[in-house]
Amino acid sequence: MGYTREVYANAPLVFVTCEIRFPLVPSLTDDDTLNCLVEQFSESLPIPATTTVEWAGDDTDDGDETQRLLRFSDRERMSSVVLTRTSLAIETTAYSEWPEFRSSIVHAIDVVASSARVAGVERVGLRYIDEIRVPEPIEDASQWSDWIAADVLSHLKMAPDMSPAGFTTAAVLHDGNHHMLVRYAAMVGSGVVGDKPLRRRTQPPEGPFFVIDVDSYRDTSGSKMIDFDTGPVAAVLDDLHEPIGKLFQCSITDRARELFREEP
Repeated sequence: MGYTREVYANAPLVFVTCEIRFPLVPSLTDDDTLNCLVEQFSESLPIPATTTVEWAGDDTDDGDETQRLLRFSDRERMSSVVLTRTSLAIETTAYSEWPEFRSSIVHAIDVVASSARVAGVERVGLRYIDEIRVPEPIEDASQWSDWIAADVLSHLKMAPDMSPAGFTTAAVLHDGNHHMLVRYAAMVGSGVVGDKPLRRRTQPPEGPFFVIDVDSYRDTSGSKMIDFDTGPVAAVLDDLHEPIGKLFQCSITDRARELFREEP
């Protein structure tokens, strides 16, 4: 099918993150850098927090089994920047449009680049998680056929005499160095995205929902490494973002589109 970009009034998008990985920068989470970052994020993300997490490093690390994680959040606790010695993540549960989120990423890169020397970028990723809920009862996974494209649900027909209570499936797509990990799931509960550390835009009731989870990423390590700079990183991000919307549109039906166009 053809692809038409559309911004929905009642979009099912619940979480978006961009992660940028880079070689170890030991000083990136120390107190001096923290103080500098607090000052530079004071307008947009004025609430800092620190915690300690397990360190999944390699032979380039300094022997620590834990590492410090810095989080800078907005007052609503719906957007944040998360920094470790090897990664920068920009997260939100209040996504509006790509240009706005892209600007947040560019700003975070500028702030970190002015606070520490980062050798380059080893991986860039964008992840979008949708939780689709519909006004009609869903008693088994096959009843999502009015809302989810037939190609997504086609394998449910493999056992026509049995009722599918739910399902989870994943596929890795690639075009050269660009990869997309796509997960679909028919589930029952309150959602796959919790209310911490970021607060959800709305708190859904317990019930059936359908997940479309897309991780679009590019490996830029080794000879493919790019500079930790807004220009080259933003160019990669634009390439990663474009097919995410196409895949979402191919995954839903016209009836779902009409539902998402309704004012919440």
